[in-house]
Amino acid sequence: MLLRWIEDMNRALDHECYFAALAIALMLPDICGMAKYHSKGKARYIDWFDEYVGRYEKSPGDDTMPYLSGEVVYSLRCSFLHQGTPNIQKEDIKNEEICKIDFFRLLIEKKNSFDIYSDSASISRFIINGNEIGSTFKRYEVNVRRLCLVLSACAMGYYKEFPEQFDFFNYDVVDVDNRNDNYLERWDKKLS
Repeated sequence: MLLRWIEDMNRALDHECYFAALAIALMLPDICGMAKYHSKGKARYIDWFDEYVGRYEKSPGDDTMPYLSGEVVYSLRCSFLHQGTPNIQKEDIKNEEICKIDFFRLLIEKKNSFDIYSDSASISRFIINGNEIGSTFKRYEVNVRRLCLVLSACAMGYYKEFPEQFDFFNYDVVDVDNRNDNYLERWDKKLS
């Protein structure tokens, strides 16, 4: 079933349905977190994301720049899927001060010939006569297409490595338009 979600996400991207693609992409760490931890809740999402995605999102050797941590993406997931807003709730970020983002922006971009997309992060500090005045301002822009591609690649890699962990899918989806004649045979086998 995970593969079907990824396939639908890619179709949405191909048709420039960015929010539909993002909604599916933001579900993928939930699915993989369930497969790995067999638990419910926020922790499985954040733990799986940080282990399989987030650690690669950090700028190497720079512990000051905001990045897409599990907490940041979980906050985006909750705001986006439950409220329809692409907000990052700064107060939800507890583990890493550098990820308390002040301004967050989604970027949408048509598919390019290289299929390479980028995010950007910045920190603004106000300095007068060598003294920092006020607080820093952290900005992060995430490219929807890039986030979808990264999450789907990581989820696919996890699925290929641990397919037996995805045994919690206990239903069947039937494509009525493309159903083959042995559908009833497969259903009978499932019931017996």
